Amino acid sequence: MAGFELAAQYALEREQFGSPIASFQLVQEKLATMLAELTQIQLLTTRMAELQEQDQLTQAMASLVKMTTARTALAICRQARDMMGGNGLLLEHHVARHLTDMEVVSTYEGTDSIQALIVGRDITGISAFTRKTGG
Repeated sequence: MAGFELAAQYALEREQFGSPIASFQLVQEKLATMLAELTQIQLLTTRMAELQEQDQLTQAMASLVKMTTARTALAICRQARDMMGGNGLLLEHHVARHLTDMEVVSTYEGTDSIQALIVGRDITGISAFTRKTGG
């Protein structure tokens, strides 16, 4: 959310060719996409919390939501950093910090790949975590 909010504020303040970059079509499309993705994250996590309260949340469901939301949040932060150009890397704008935070979130409690393996096991019924080898 912070990445989106920082990018939106920056787009309103940063001027290029005599206009705020928020007036450019590509910037508005990026902001709209970021907001749609952010809303998707909020809806997924809200539904996950509802399922948890009803004691219906499975490990595979939680992994699917974690994998999806971490990937999406990382993409939002990358888009925010990109929209801000070199300023997106400066500490004073905080976007690089949020981008790094999302890299950490996608790693702890099981990497993105591990979350995908948990979901894949649920889909196929086959665990790809370990393989028996002959010998």
